[in-house]
Amino acid sequence: MKRVKIFILILSLFLIISACNSKSGGDAKDDQVEIVYMTHTPDTEEQKRVIEEDIIGAFEKKNPDIKVKWVQSQDPVTLIRQQMAAGAGPDVVLVDGPTTLVQFAKSDYLKPLDDYADKYGWNDRYFDWAYETGFVNDKLYGLPGQYESLAVWYNKDMFKKNGWQEPKTFDEFMDLNKKIKKAGKMPFAFGTTDFRPSNEWWLTLVYNSYLGPEEMKKVLTNEVPWNSPLVKEATEKWKDIWQKGYINDKQSHAISLDDAWLLFRNQEAAMKMEGTWATSNITTERPPFEVDFFPMPSWRDGVQANFPMALGESGGINAKTKHPKESAKFLDWLFSDEVGTLKVKEGIFYPNKNIKVDSVKDLDPLVLKVYQELNKAIEKGNTGYASWTYWGPNVEQSIWENIDKVFLGQLSVDEYLKKADENAKKDKKDGLLFPFKD
Repeated sequence: MKRVKIFILILSLFLIISACNSKSGGDAKDDQVEIVYMTHTPDTEEQKRVIEEDIIGAFEKKNPDIKVKWVQSQDPVTLIRQQMAAGAGPDVVLVDGPTTLVQFAKSDYLKPLDDYADKYGWNDRYFDWAYETGFVNDKLYGLPGQYESLAVWYNKDMFKKNGWQEPKTFDEFMDLNKKIKKAGKMPFAFGTTDFRPSNEWWLTLVYNSYLGPEEMKKVLTNEVPWNSPLVKEATEKWKDIWQKGYINDKQSHAISLDDAWLLFRNQEAAMKMEGTWATSNITTERPPFEVDFFPMPSWRDGVQANFPMALGESGGINAKTKHPKESAKFLDWLFSDEVGTLKVKEGIFYPNKNIKVDSVKDLDPLVLKVYQELNKAIEKGNTGYASWTYWGPNVEQSIWENIDKVFLGQLSVDEYLKKADENAKKDKKDGLLFPFKD
């Protein structure tokens, strides 16, 4: 029975996307081509409405010969990876940033887009630093989605009531955690049971805040090994913070992301470390208190506080699609100025040159503040390197997958970093390190 259930589950996954290899299906008319598009399940009803009406609906109205089948999943990248390995998958492929895009391109899952780039003028649409992340071996495989970073979100009312201040140094950060815990509150709500890779959000902040962007870049290019003294010191500090109970009372490995948000919203936790994408969560379903954010302060003398930058999404076309022209037309629309402008109200910022965020009507002040702070950091060159864009895929997985073992005493810091360095060397051997330009 167990084998039968597994077989039925696998068969169901393939049936979900079977339409990507047929001319029409579902509600598609006989004279329509149907393409499949898969995303993460929206967090809110408003996000769902925008995708259904303002993105897919508007596209189909302009292109009545194309039907877009939208498939939702809680873990779309893993599902897409499994499907594409079997020669299937959606026509338009969205992945969580350039690190995964490189893997997919190297595995021949994606179609080169250079011809479409000329047709749609993509090389003139995006900022160079973002557009360049879509190239693998000098061929374009993906378009850049939203740019984002990580920040500390906090209950501003609780801070005011207790006289707590945004920390500017590591000592102030540790003192703040101590005060919050003494007041009977949890300093940070954080959970990973439903998405273990979220460990890399904290690790991105830890290493960029301790090493600084210049030294971090040396680690990411394997000029400096992952088990270097500075990386070890940063990891030991992070382990100590977790052991003190400042991160979800040492239970981050035992609760989900949603549970962590509930702790924050119920005011059991004073802070929540999350990406700038959390702006959408906060502004569409507001907590019963004022929320603000601050960048993680520097963890070491001589290092300036920075925002680790990332592209949170990259989009390409399935190499096996039977509808490349139609898929390219939809991909062009997904990453257009029009859709990018729609996304601004959700706190999602596309790296398109012609999107004027400041001119968007009725923009939430918190969204505008996030935008201004990110762009201020970019203009000043005060940015670090987020894992899902700049780290090699093997070392990235090794880092987030094994950190819980370090916290729980199942793996020493030395063993953890030795394993990370071995995976970094594998990334270099396989040509998977990020191609930084001078």
